[in-house]
Amino acid sequence: MFKASVLLVLMWSSGYLGAEMAARYSSWHMLLSCRFAVAAVLLIGFCVVRRLRITRAGIARQVGLGVVMQGLYLGAISAAVGAGLSPGITALICSLQPLVVAAVAVPVLGERIGPREWLGLAVGIVGVGLVVGGKMNSGGAPWWAYLMCLGGMLALVGGTLTQRRIASREPMAAALAVQCVVGAVIFWIVNAIVGETVPPITFDFAWSLAWAVGFATFGGWGAYMWVNREAGPMHASTLLLLVPPATILIAWPMFGDPIGPWEIVGVAVSAVGVAIKLIGGRAQSTAQQTAPQRTPARDTEVRGPELVRE
Repeated sequence: MFKASVLLVLMWSSGYLGAEMAARYSSWHMLLSCRFAVAAVLLIGFCVVRRLRITRAGIARQVGLGVVMQGLYLGAISAAVGAGLSPGITALICSLQPLVVAAVAVPVLGERIGPREWLGLAVGIVGVGLVVGGKMNSGGAPWWAYLMCLGGMLALVGGTLTQRRIASREPMAAALAVQCVVGAVIFWIVNAIVGETVPPITFDFAWSLAWAVGFATFGGWGAYMWVNREAGPMHASTLLLLVPPATILIAWPMFGDPIGPWEIVGVAVSAVGVAIKLIGGRAQSTAQQTAPQRTPARDTEVRGPELVRE
């Protein structure tokens, strides 16, 4: 799980970087349409070679998840980045996801969240607030871009909890293939509406497309689906608090995005929050496993005078 967690953080960060990269060479919807089309073809070919099958019910489930997690989430995030929201601040807003998941996971999934875990989430969110506040005060993207990003985050929360609740066990490659087909259809429709149906034939666009397919789709979404299935939505969502530091550090040499004092303080506070949350969750899990289990007395055990009378 450790290797998958590290892979998730690094690959998820690449999605925000790829969105900014593509914004320099094409529209966000053109990149997404091409990204999902290429990924769908590759995944379908892989499923055919490996003879992976998916039922009609499984296809229906993945179509619904694809609309929410690929269409609404990625569409909103990419539109926000296209409007000028930096990849670092986008990742920071989306790192509010663990708090939302924690608030919903208790009544929906019946998961227990201890005081240390709540403390860790609170500290992590404070770090997010520090960086977001500093970025918003410095200007940049329009106010509605922040709302788009927030709406995309809520869509990802809904898809994450739904995927966990329905406990779909379709092969991950087949599930992701269906979701990519859905994403390709959605964003090619957007291309047709705005009258942009021919992708740029340039090396820069091809490079950003290869980045998005390889790192963001196969790496990021594959790792996210696996961690969510195996460790649960709280673990997967908490790891996203580590995405902003990775995104900011990589965006600095790639795009020349400055790292100011707000970012440094916010990243440090967020990292402390994640550490508290993960340590608290591990301690609670260990306590539950080592707690003595009380079992009813067997018929052969002496239980008092009533047994003697029998």
